[in-house]
Amino acid sequence: MSGPELTPAVPTPRRYRAYLGWVGVLLGSLALTAWHAGVEPSRVAELASGDSAAFRDTWAGLFRPDLSAATVARVAGLAVDSLAIGVLGTALALVLGVALSLVAARWPELPHAPPAGRFWRRARRLLRALSRACLATFRAIPEIIWAYAFVRVLGLGPGAAVLAIGVSFAGVLGRLYAELIESVPPGSSRALEGMGSGRLAIFLYGVLPQVRQQWTAYGLFRLECAIRSGAILGIVGAGGLGQELELSLRYYQFDKLATTLLAVLALVAALELFSRWLRRRALKILLVLAAAATAAAALRLDVDWAELASPAALSRLRGFWDSFGAPTGALGFWSRAAGYAAQTVAMAWSATGLAALGGLPLAFLATWMLPRAHALPAPPGRIGFGRPVALAVALGARASAQLTRSLPELVWALLFILWLGPGVTAGALAIAVHNLGILGRLYSDVLEEVAPAPVRALEAAGGSRLACFVYGALPAASARMASFTLYRFEVNIRATTMVGFVGAGGLGDALHTALSLFHMADLAALITALIVTVVVTDSIGDRLRRRLLGELP
Repeated sequence: MSGPELTPAVPTPRRYRAYLGWVGVLLGSLALTAWHAGVEPSRVAELASGDSAAFRDTWAGLFRPDLSAATVARVAGLAVDSLAIGVLGTALALVLGVALSLVAARWPELPHAPPAGRFWRRARRLLRALSRACLATFRAIPEIIWAYAFVRVLGLGPGAAVLAIGVSFAGVLGRLYAELIESVPPGSSRALEGMGSGRLAIFLYGVLPQVRQQWTAYGLFRLECAIRSGAILGIVGAGGLGQELELSLRYYQFDKLATTLLAVLALVAALELFSRWLRRRALKILLVLAAAATAAAALRLDVDWAELASPAALSRLRGFWDSFGAPTGALGFWSRAAGYAAQTVAMAWSATGLAALGGLPLAFLATWMLPRAHALPAPPGRIGFGRPVALAVALGARASAQLTRSLPELVWALLFILWLGPGVTAGALAIAVHNLGILGRLYSDVLEEVAPAPVRALEAAGGSRLACFVYGALPAASARMASFTLYRFEVNIRATTMVGFVGAGGLGDALHTALSLFHMADLAALITALIVTVVVTDSIGDRLRRRLLGELP
């Protein structure tokens, strides 16, 4: 074992002091943002003590699901509707996202291309800027707000959910696809251009083969997210399992709530297994399955798509748009909007930090309780527990991560609002619990990819399993783990707005109030504040992630 291999993985005392300093900054920022957002630890302590009557009643009902034939049949039908909503929404998002990404991407310069005139250069720059602005707007506004707006324009039903998912997810897909196009090395494109190929041929044969696998993988991931969203958008009248969740909570029918939650968990678990199978299939098979699934989903939902372009629908859309007017010019309201945005950012950061603090030990239990063939092939006696106990702990940690991330943030928010009442505390806890499972899974994946040599050297020197984790694996994985945490913080800005829409504080709460009271000028100002917040945090987070991963000096 050579010295240079161990140098990056074994921290020096100076590096330890730096680690401790960053931990102190993290804890201090969590305390500050939680205080600024208005999180109340006393309410959390009340929930943990079990003194909440709603908490006890909910858990009592959750262990007695309603398995009557009528309830199971209704929930199963709504689950199929949610699946169809997610499939159609993803299909629409792919069409919009791919089209906008081709315009938004900065393509490699082709040395033999005919020089473009000043007009065409300016036109391309303008189209690129407009498409990027369109993508930023689409992804900045959470799908639940899009769904609420489409319900107001189109009426109740799954059509509004499909459009909401399609528009919102198009912004996410389009941005990522454009970034992947820009990251393609220009060599193949220039070689094809030198052979006389046009720009369409260069894209099809020079760019697309290099991004196809990443496009497919992320498209499948967004399909999973879309189906989860389709399961909850019924809360605002857009069909699917969400309407059953909302009714069960409204009328305190916790047995039916348990049945619906079981359906959500089963749908998400089956989807994850099916997604793993799909990732190993050829592109032609994926395209055939996608076309068949889209057609089946369209038949299942039975939405009158022609009605979307009818004069009545266009009139309602025009009326809804005209009602916006200009954002309010009142300085006091803009100040309140900035305060809501700051509260949303504080909620997202405190929830993300809390999830990271819980996700790290969860990842350790799920990944390092048992010997890994690539890292610690130690005999069972070196584990410190009995092998059955270690296996039970590892499986329990993985099951906990799976459970917390399978239920969407909005479901957790509704449960916490029921237990604690509306407010920021319920929203922050919902985001934290959902991200506990996500970050635990991401951290586990990173730790399993750590180079084994430094870890084995520490074990050979007599280090315990915990010491090998802290001194060998964690330093090597810390940059990627921090990058994932920052990414989840960016995502949680939107998620915090979404849970606020059901009464959990922040910008979402203010947006829901403005929509309910038809205060369209205030709504325009709040949406402007939301878009600015998302764009700024995305830009800062992207630069910090690239610096952490060594892509920037």
